Amino acid sequence: MENVHIPIILSSDNNQINAMAVVMTSAIETAGEGTYYDFYCFLSDNVTPENRDRLKACENIAKGTCSVTLVDMAVHFKDMGIRYNGKVGMVHSVTTPALYRLKAPSVLSQLDKVLYLDTDTMVRKDLRDLFATPMDGCYIAGVPVVWAQAKKHDRNRWLRQSGIPGMDEYVNSGVLLMNLKAMREDDIESKCLALVGKKEFAPLDPADQLILNYVCYGKIGFVPCRYNVTMSNMKEADKVKVFYSAKEAREAFDDPAIIHWTGAGKPWKYYDVLLAHEWWRRYVQSPFKDVALNRVAKPGALGRWGGRFRKALRF
Repeated sequence: MENVHIPIILSSDNNQINAMAVVMTSAIETAGEGTYYDFYCFLSDNVTPENRDRLKACENIAKGTCSVTLVDMAVHFKDMGIRYNGKVGMVHSVTTPALYRLKAPSVLSQLDKVLYLDTDTMVRKDLRDLFATPMDGCYIAGVPVVWAQAKKHDRNRWLRQSGIPGMDEYVNSGVLLMNLKAMREDDIESKCLALVGKKEFAPLDPADQLILNYVCYGKIGFVPCRYNVTMSNMKEADKVKVFYSAKEAREAFDDPAIIHWTGAGKPWKYYDVLLAHEWWRRYVQSPFKDVALNRVAKPGALGRWGGRFRKALRF
C-alpha cells in the first residue's frame, strides 16, 4: 500500500493535555500499513515542560510511524479574550484553545489540507480514507449536527439570532477536514477571527464551531458519519437518516471510526460512559500512563447510554 502522510491538529491547555495524548495514541495504534501521522499540537503557555515531553514521547509508541510538533499558540492569542456582555448569558463554556484552529491557515502555511481532532475524541480506525475526502469547492468538511436540520425550533432560533444564512450544512467542528489552501486564498482566517466575541453567538454554540460554520457557509462538505459519532447525535439517532442512509448510520453507531464524547460525560472523568473502557486502554498505552486519574461513576450513565445506543441501532 502506498505511504501517506496525514497532518493532524490538536489543541489544548494543560487541563486536558493527557486526553490529547490519548487521541494521538489511539490514532497510532489503529493506523494501517503505510499511514504516517504528523501531529501538530497547538498548546497554550501553561502546558508544563514535563507534559510537553510526554507529548513528544508519543513518537516512541510506534517508532517511524508519526511525528509530533509542538506549536506555541500563546503568541497568537495572549491578548485575545472572549468577553461577552453579562446580560447575554452563556450556555457553553469556551476556552481559548478552542479558537486555535482558526489560526491554522497561517500557522501551518506549508500545508494545504489538515485534519483537526478535538481532545475528547478517540480514533478506532485508520484515517486514510477520511483524509482522502475530496475538498473541491469546500473550506471545511465534517459530520452534520443533526438537530440543526431535524429540529425546527432549534434551527429557526439559530437562524434568527446568529444571522447564519442556513443550517442545512452545519457541521460539528470536533472532527474537521480543513482546506487550508482555499482558506488562505479567501482570507477565511481573518473573517473568523473578526467574529470572536460576537455577542449574538454566545448563547448558541461554542465560539469556534458557530464561527466556522457561519464564515464557511456554502462551502462546507460532509464526511461519512462513522468518523464522528457524537453523544449528541446518538441522542437524536433516528434523525441521522436526514443526512445518511440507515445502513451508514447503523454501521457508524455499531463500530465508530472516531468516537466523540460531546457533553459533560468525558471518559477521563467517568469510567462508565460509552466506550470508556477503550479510552482507558489507550490511556495506559500513552506516555501519561503513570499519571493517576480519579475516575468515578456517572450517575445513571450505563442505563441512559445503553438505551441511546440501542435506539441508535434500530434502523
